[in-house]
Amino acid sequence: MKTYTKNIIVFIATIVLFSGCVGGSKKQVVVQELPSWYINAPSNNAVFIYGEGTAKSMDEAKTNGLNSMASRLVVSVSSSLESSTTTSTDGKSSNYSKNINKSVKQDVQKIKFTNAKVEKSSKIGDEFYVLMKVNRDELFENKNKEFIINDKRVDVQYNSLKKYSKLEQIHMLQALYPKVISGKRQAVVLNAINNEFEYAPYIKKYDSYIDAIYNLKNDSIIVVQTNEKQQYFADQLIDQLNKQQYKISRSTGDIIIKLNNKIKYSVARGWNIAKVSTTLSVLANGKIVSNRTISSLGRSSTSKESALEDASLKFIKKIKEESLDKVIFSK
Repeated sequence: MKTYTKNIIVFIATIVLFSGCVGGSKKQVVVQELPSWYINAPSNNAVFIYGEGTAKSMDEAKTNGLNSMASRLVVSVSSSLESSTTTSTDGKSSNYSKNINKSVKQDVQKIKFTNAKVEKSSKIGDEFYVLMKVNRDELFENKNKEFIINDKRVDVQYNSLKKYSKLEQIHMLQALYPKVISGKRQAVVLNAINNEFEYAPYIKKYDSYIDAIYNLKNDSIIVVQTNEKQQYFADQLIDQLNKQQYKISRSTGDIIIKLNNKIKYSVARGWNIAKVSTTLSVLANGKIVSNRTISSLGRSSTSKESALEDASLKFIKKIKEESLDKVIFSK
């Protein structure tokens, strides 16, 4: 309910009563004040979180009271977020956590206060007024159970990574990422409900899991192989990998990218045309992890080879549009 409406001190309900006598009718004005507990709703304290609401029906008034309760909790969350959403010292987590502030507040707004109770209620005219309250300890206990389940699942999956190849670890961490972010948000919300809950160790742990994705990508050695003699496509890909500071090897590595080109040459209106279908395969431990096909068309007024080189430029342009990171590290 908007602030200016809540600040109305007096609500006037006029009841007009007509007597049976014509010309002798009288009007009785009944003035009713809004409940003081609604105008000056109690502040949250160590035991309860409060929320006030009004509507044309009791159920809707309760819903509005719960929304008010969530809004109050958002204020508490905001202060917790100031310290919990800072990035790691090397800045790696910033790419992954930049939207957590907004997400946490959205999570709070969606909280189901299953143990909420109506503290006070009143009907004035055709409006219902309610004051809702929820016990902090009960709310914390419910939310903490959900958090512990998620946290244990994250830890189990993270601790199982070492037996897999680096590329498989990256894929598993990227799949785990939503649960990690959810854990960060839950930890902040729990602290807002119960300030004694120490969320900092969890935030630090989850950020280390997020940084592990960056570290694995940064430490992986990539080998690029191709079936073409001219090496145009492979050279373009290697150049992009170097620009993004990936480690490249000519012989052995953690990740192998194979380029298999199928080329069709033609001549049209004096132009040499090279139509290329490139199958880009990403392998780890001898297993193909992902496959994708990229089509490119090159032209040259001088030679077939120049047309093929032009096609390689179109090929790398498409990769950059999709993002090199996605091409290599997505299944």
